[in-house]
Order: sequence, then C-alpha cells, then structure tokens
Amino acid sequence: MDIEHLTKHQIILLTLLVSFVTSIATGIVTVSLMDVAPVSVTRTINQIVERTVENVVPAVSAPASKAQGAAVVTKETTVVVKDEDLTAASIAAAQKAIVRIISKNDPTMLVARGVVVDMKGIVLSDRGALEPLGTLNFEAILPSGDKVPAVMRMPTGSSTVAVLDLDVSTSSGKYSAIKLADQSKLRLGASVIRIGGTGADTVGVGVIAKLPDAHFNLIEASVLSSTPGSIIITSFGDLVGIVTAASALYGADFYTLATSP
Repeated sequence: MDIEHLTKHQIILLTLLVSFVTSIATGIVTVSLMDVAPVSVTRTINQIVERTVENVVPAVSAPASKAQGAAVVTKETTVVVKDEDLTAASIAAAQKAIVRIISKNDPTMLVARGVVVDMKGIVLSDRGALEPLGTLNFEAILPSGDKVPAVMRMPTGSSTVAVLDLDVSTSSGKYSAIKLADQSKLRLGASVIRIGGTGADTVGVGVIAKLPDAHFNLIEASVLSSTPGSIIITSFGDLVGIVTAASALYGADFYTLATSP
C-alpha cells in the first residue's frame, strides 16, 4: 500500500496504531530493566502513611430547651512519604536522643555512645565498655554539646546493656527520648538504619538478617558497626538494638536488643 494514497481517516488510524505499539514496547523494556536492576534501586518505593485527624466542631443549633453539644468529625487523609525522606527524618529525630559517654579523668576519650530512652534522662549504653574503667561516674555530651554528669546504675543480672541516669538539673542542654521498637513486629528483611561512629555521626542502611530467639538476645543486621553504644533503628526511628561487648563477640553485624530499663 502506498502511504501517499491513504485517506485522512487511515492516516489517523495508522498513527494511533504506531503509538499503541510504541507504548507497549516501552512498557516491556521498562519491566525488563526493573527485573535486572540492583536491589538498592528497586527499593526506592514510596511508602503510604495513613493518618487520622480529629476535629471538634460545634453541633447543629438545638432548641433552647436542649443542651448544646459538640460532634467529633474523623477525617482520614493519606500522605505519600518517599523512603529517602522518611530515612532522613528518622535519622534527624534519633540524633536528638544520642549522647556520648566520656571519662571524667580524660574528657577527650570517648568511652561509648548512649541513647536516651526516657525524658527523665535514662540512657542505654554498652556495659562492657564502661565497667573496665572501674567507676560508675561519667560525663555525657548532649546533642546540644553540653556536658552533664552521668551515673551508671549498679549492673543487675547478666544484661550487657548499661543504664545511666543523667543529671540535667544544672544544664539547659536539650535532648529527646527515642521510642523502643515493638519487638513482636520485627520482620526479616525489614529496613534498619545504623547510627554510629567514633566522632561525628555516621549512618548506614541495611535490613534485618536474623531475628533473635528465646535464648539469644541478639539481632543480626546487614549493616555493620564496631563502636560501643552504636544503635540500629527502624525506618520510622524506633530503637531496635545497640552494640555491646556481648554482641561484638559474634561480629560487627550483631546488636543487643534494646529493652525498657
């Protein structure tokens, strides 16, 4: 068929056919590329976060003889949050709860990292790093840079996690408390974020590689850390585990589960 002799209607139909075939080919190529793409690329999936907003509004006017009330209107909205934005926000929130434990005799020496789990100033850290110094009295550098006294509680049982109490009565330094993750909701392959480092905070992203069992209070992740007191958190910023001397014996990819003191 000579294309020059096609009618207008035939040209339009031919154009639509070419567009349709092109779109199908593009879709096939895209799907094929996604199948062979690295996991780090394909995991950039938008997460859906549902929030419930409650507004109290006055009730419809009633006769004077009847009491007026208020009605609660529940409105559900859906907010789309990108993985990278959620990760950055979770890291920023967790950093406000991170402290650095130093020796009173040598303020330049970082003994271990710690994380505030209660606004009363309760901190979790690595017992194995603190005990060898032979004292219960330390100093903690708050996220604001202020130094405050930190007293380690007498160890009880075989727990390798140290509990310290901050004395912030004479300091105006600010900090936040991190929320503990619900251990029953931890899943293999779930994303976790490591925050550690001997100096400035360093981060890494990985997944839960092995869940703890009833006799094994350690969790394994695909992201490593060797700094005492480093933590791993969920993608939503909840505390999962902490590096201790006991977890380090199994490797830099193991963390002691964080529990309420």
